[in-house]
Amino acid sequence: MFPIHSRFPKEMTVIGRLLVDYGDLELDLMNCVQVLRGYDLNSTLKTMFRVRGETNRIDIADGLGRVPYTAVNMASEFDAVIAAMRQCLKIRNRYAHAFWHDPDQGTALCYISLEELAKEADEVRDLTALTFFYIDEALVLKQERFFEYTRALINYVNHQGQFKNGKFLQQPFPLPKAVPIPPAYTRKA
Repeated sequence: MFPIHSRFPKEMTVIGRLLVDYGDLELDLMNCVQVLRGYDLNSTLKTMFRVRGETNRIDIADGLGRVPYTAVNMASEFDAVIAAMRQCLKIRNRYAHAFWHDPDQGTALCYISLEELAKEADEVRDLTALTFFYIDEALVLKQERFFEYTRALINYVNHQGQFKNGKFLQQPFPLPKAVPIPPAYTRKA
């Protein structure tokens, strides 16, 4: 096991769940889109997942779902789903493309965003002189709650769309209470 996991087991456990759970959110989004497209699972799945890249899949889902959800007067709800997915992707990418560091020897977990670093024009010569983004258990739990909210929102929009389209006699899921977008880090150093 990498030392960072034993020094920060709670934080790294939640981060692991976020990385894994993002794939479930993509599948939920695909289902949400395909149910109003005539239940054409094959074409929705292949259109969304044939391309590489999570941003591409969200863009494709937005394009495929926009017309059907607008037709049942749910454009704003579908917009909320797409916006929440984009936020979850930012959280996921922050951790999936991170260099983990423990500058305070077991008292503070932080990361460097390698994606952001790669986009900078300046040459990278030393990773220790870079900006560190500190996180803690409370923050990653807020991020996990946002993932849970996003899943509940997708589930609501999926079933509400089917209800409005006459496929269900009632809507079994309530609109989830909005959760604030969590910050990216607790502090920079």
